[in-house]
Amino acid sequence: MSKPTSAKPSEAYMARKRNVAKVNAVTTGEAPWGNIETNVLSKPPENVSADASWASVIGMWLLLPLNILQAIFGALLPIVYRNYSWWAAQSVGCGRPFLLAWTWWRYVLTGLLALILPCTGGGSRLRLFRWEWAAFGKGEYWYHGEGVWAWTYAMVDAIQKGSQARKAAFGCIAAAIPDLFPKGILIFLPNSGKSPEAEASPAAEEKNEWWWMRQEFHKIFFAGNPGYYERLQNIGPYLKKNGVVPDRSKLDDKEYLNGLVVQCVMYVIFDAYAEGGTIGSTGLDRSKPANWDHAEYEPIWLSPDEVSQMVNWRGYAAYWVLPRLLQRFLFNFLIGRVKGLRKDSADLVDKHGLRAPFEKMNSQLPVRYRSEYGVELMDKVFFIFGFAGIGGTSAGVESTGQFLQGKTGEIGDGLVTFPSGYDGLAMWKDGDSSTRHNFIREVCRLDPPVTSATTSFVAEKTILLYNGVGCPNACGGNKETTFPKGTLNQYTLSMANRDPATFLEPQTFNPSREELDKALTWNGAFKSTAPGPEPDALAAQYPRICPGRKLSIYIIEAIINALILEDAPTAP
Repeated sequence: MSKPTSAKPSEAYMARKRNVAKVNAVTTGEAPWGNIETNVLSKPPENVSADASWASVIGMWLLLPLNILQAIFGALLPIVYRNYSWWAAQSVGCGRPFLLAWTWWRYVLTGLLALILPCTGGGSRLRLFRWEWAAFGKGEYWYHGEGVWAWTYAMVDAIQKGSQARKAAFGCIAAAIPDLFPKGILIFLPNSGKSPEAEASPAAEEKNEWWWMRQEFHKIFFAGNPGYYERLQNIGPYLKKNGVVPDRSKLDDKEYLNGLVVQCVMYVIFDAYAEGGTIGSTGLDRSKPANWDHAEYEPIWLSPDEVSQMVNWRGYAAYWVLPRLLQRFLFNFLIGRVKGLRKDSADLVDKHGLRAPFEKMNSQLPVRYRSEYGVELMDKVFFIFGFAGIGGTSAGVESTGQFLQGKTGEIGDGLVTFPSGYDGLAMWKDGDSSTRHNFIREVCRLDPPVTSATTSFVAEKTILLYNGVGCPNACGGNKETTFPKGTLNQYTLSMANRDPATFLEPQTFNPSREELDKALTWNGAFKSTAPGPEPDALAAQYPRICPGRKLSIYIIEAIINALILEDAPTAP
């Protein structure tokens, strides 16, 4: 009699078994690391409207000459631009159906042309915002993309102090996730109440995903990062140790400046975690300044090839604002480059043995907010470091280098006024660290690295909008227009920082201005730039204020010091 044979488990059974294993791994905090290409970058696109479908892209290409012609009129004539915006609003109200895709073909090209043309944006986002604002009659609001833009200091300040119903949206339009942006990153998560730094034990209902992500992010990479504040003050010696010498000509070398920012961000944020947190074979704690003179201690310093990859976090800045329709119109070429950058970042983490802080963060999140794979959480977090830490700080150091020389960089002429007899280099050399910090803050008030941010209306809202957006013809004047709950709302930092109701002579460069602490550059106002976790009552009013604001200021200061001061610091 033959032995009975066991039936082969069904694929459905095996799939359930694998899923249970994954859930158990996430629950116990032992989630597998995974592969960024397989487990993250290859996931299908989300947030895709019908007018951004491939069928729509084909139509856009077939009618390209007509679309370009319409875009030229839209970018040159405010009345036409308002009309296109009205049609976009109607499309959004209908869920952006394929039937109205033609309105977006001309609209996205109009936006590109308006940014580029010297008579409108001239390559400057600030100039483009001001042109759009003027097209809508210079009121409190204007319409662009999928929502309403606000600019006055009072409105932007109120938004930043309150709960924000954030979504997966960027530049007031649905973000391309998870291929351009990772899904679930901090900038897309809604918040309620205060930040974890300001209120460690809020009501239970306020501890949403944003709250937990921000708390662990802050604990592991900033205030709770071993030796963080000591390294923050040691950036100057770090640069000098690695051969950075005074050379004023480098102030105009963007690639060089961006490369130094990359090195500094990696050093301050990740050095304590490199090599398992120890110094070579000694077992000494590499986060403690007392051990930094040990012969075997080598702080993180990336190779030229690694730097050339990481500076793309600044170089690809223009890609983030392009909606999926335009990305597909370009056959996802730019998305492919961003995917490559995200893979390069994951490879960098592996090469330098930096998985530990990401795995720790994932394990300390509540189970419902943990990522299935460690590399998925790493991708979310490193994107923030790349986008804001490297990209934003690089923009800041570029602008500071230009303002030191009496130049205005990408802003162009006419939007910044230097006082009579201005000598930025002398001002910097004669000042102390506090006055240099104010110099940087004033530069970034006038030319903020992040010019605006996207949230949404938490309730139905009726506003006065020039031409009403509900008027498709040439009629003018303000009209009451009602937008439903959830409508995207862009708050414009670069214009709020120039509101004459708050800032005296707003276009004048004045690092000594009394109201400098009111600048909203880093997603909120703050007073202290001291290198420590001391309380800042002003900053505590802004739940989403950038936790890396001091990191950015100290890196910019150290890089400028290293390039223009002969007596740059040589010791902590």
